[in-house]
Amino acid sequence: MGIDFYYIAGSTPCRSVLMTCKAAGVELNLKGVDLQNGKHKEADFTKINPMQLVPAIDDNGFRMGESRAIMGYICGKYAPDSPLYPKDLQKRATVDEMLYFDIGTFGKSIGDYVLPQVFRKQPADKEKEASMKEALDKLNRVLEGKQYATGNTLTVADFCLATSLTLADAVPVQYNLKPWSNVAAWFQRMKNLPYFTECNKAYYEFAKKMTSK
Repeated sequence: MGIDFYYIAGSTPCRSVLMTCKAAGVELNLKGVDLQNGKHKEADFTKINPMQLVPAIDDNGFRMGESRAIMGYICGKYAPDSPLYPKDLQKRATVDEMLYFDIGTFGKSIGDYVLPQVFRKQPADKEKEASMKEALDKLNRVLEGKQYATGNTLTVADFCLATSLTLADAVPVQYNLKPWSNVAAWFQRMKNLPYFTECNKAYYEFAKKMTSK
């Protein structure tokens, strides 16, 4: 039957869950939620997620939101032996560290810099760009000598970091990663995953459409 997955295709956290499920071989029943018309605030969806946010899942009656929690749950239930979210406490703690780095620093700084340019056609903000560059510096140091964020094995942390970075990769920003060689190599590695384009093309198309308006 698969898991009912309530989402919007271009959403960064929704795309992280999609990549996790592709990597883990978990089937999803995709259920788009029309946020523009307030469907996330209607009673039926509020029963799924009282926070009225996407993503959310309904796994045979078990319902939850928050993308990182969903990713951990899916790996724990459907891919318990997968290195995507390892059982080993220290390895898992390192994955969690990078998930928290993404939500609190990396993804936040990119969103603060990029999204006003996409949604409000505002010019680039130099202070916000400086914050994003600092976050890129940090990730570049983390990736030194590694293929992925926590070592040489792909984990859910890579999915969150990569979907965050797509914001700066799409138009109108298309940020040059050349000064951060470790980040650039890692991001290309992520783009080469067989499911990357399928899971992320909606945002690239959305950003292009918004820019052309």
